[in-house]
Amino acid sequence: DPERAYKGAMLTFEIGEVRDYELVMKAVDGTETVVSYNASVYRDQTGEVVGAFAAARDITERKNAEIALRESKAELDLIFQIAADAMCVIDADFNVVNVNKTFIQMVDMDEDEIIGKKCYDVFSGELCHSKDCPLETLRMGGQFAEHESIKKRSDGKEIPVIVNAARLDRDDKFVGIVEDFKDITERKQAEIALRESKAELELIFQIAADAMCVIDADFNIVNVNKTFLQMVDMDEDEIIGKKCYDIFGGELCHSKDCPLEKLKRGERFVERESVKKRSDGKEIPVIVNAARLDRDGKFVGIVEDFKDITERKQAEEEIRELQRYNRGLIEVNLDPLFTFDHKGIIMDVNGATIRATGRTREELIGTPFADCFTDPERAYKGAMLTFETEVRDYELVMKAKDGTETMVACNASVYKDQNGNVVGAFAAARDITERKRAEQELRETVKRLEEYTNRINNLVVTMLGEIAVK
Repeated sequence: DPERAYKGAMLTFEIGEVRDYELVMKAVDGTETVVSYNASVYRDQTGEVVGAFAAARDITERKNAEIALRESKAELDLIFQIAADAMCVIDADFNVVNVNKTFIQMVDMDEDEIIGKKCYDVFSGELCHSKDCPLETLRMGGQFAEHESIKKRSDGKEIPVIVNAARLDRDDKFVGIVEDFKDITERKQAEIALRESKAELELIFQIAADAMCVIDADFNIVNVNKTFLQMVDMDEDEIIGKKCYDIFGGELCHSKDCPLEKLKRGERFVERESVKKRSDGKEIPVIVNAARLDRDGKFVGIVEDFKDITERKQAEEEIRELQRYNRGLIEVNLDPLFTFDHKGIIMDVNGATIRATGRTREELIGTPFADCFTDPERAYKGAMLTFETEVRDYELVMKAKDGTETMVACNASVYKDQNGNVVGAFAAARDITERKRAEQELRETVKRLEEYTNRINNLVVTMLGEIAVK
């Protein structure tokens, strides 16, 4: 730059000397060298300026270092400004000297409201004015500090953050710190939601009507609810940490059907009916539901639910006893008894029916009721009439497999389920053969008596007529 070089030369004569005047020296071969000129005039013996003397020092390396430093500073400032976390630089006297855009957004203030202010006035927290203040900690010799804190903005809004602070030194002297604030509001909200969810689940777990327990992968009980404590009749400290099969054993324990073993092999859910035994020997019939517990994709245990079905089992046994009793009453009945559905198909029979028809129970069940009689059409009509009204003394002739016929009088009525819906009909066929025979004999006797009476009457009339003639 000849023009700049000329100005520098002329400046030397104006002010007497020039210091660190930078130029680029150009060689014949085109090589350029950054130089720093120092120049001054020199005089003759009378004091008149004769000329000037200039020395050009090669400062290429220094200029390269300065350029590199500026570029590094620009790069660092760019990183500082675009950082996702809020960042600020604080001097040794707690004054904020630099902030990034995220910090400005976090504190909701303008930059000119922040720079030069005390850090604890801009973004305070429980660490301020305490021994755990990051600046005080680093001033005492630490290089790095990390804390979780609740910071408060000037408008009072509180923001949970993780504070990372690093020490700033210049010429081996502490001059301040750089602080990084990571906003963990969402994480804190998630943690609160998780705690609330856990508390809710624990409440549900504890107030569940069924007995419940959590068992780890090694069969150790790690949690139980109040109903479980009542079911096994033990205190919690007697249960937690103990093997599940020692606390509440059963026929599934130590077998391939053990719920924990099945779920460990990959099943997601198990449901079984079992009889569990308490440590005092008392047996309790239960329905066991077990679900797999995974953590980070790894099997860690199971949750078991035990529904006490003692009352149901007792009711089932009472029903079976009642059924046996009712069946006994049916079987000892000397009359043939049938049950049939809406289509007249036999659903059950008693022993008397088997004897009367000469067919087995298996041969009768599932066949038409009407097929047991000599007049199937009349029998079918009687069966269907039962679903309209109660049937009494409906006479039919029962036909046995060997052809034997028996006159019967059927009484039939419907029976209903617990909801009042008609399930089928019940019919009793009473053998009236003897009665019908007696009725026939009676009719024949009456007829003979009538004939005998008529003959006597005729004889008396004849005799009276003869007497009158005489």
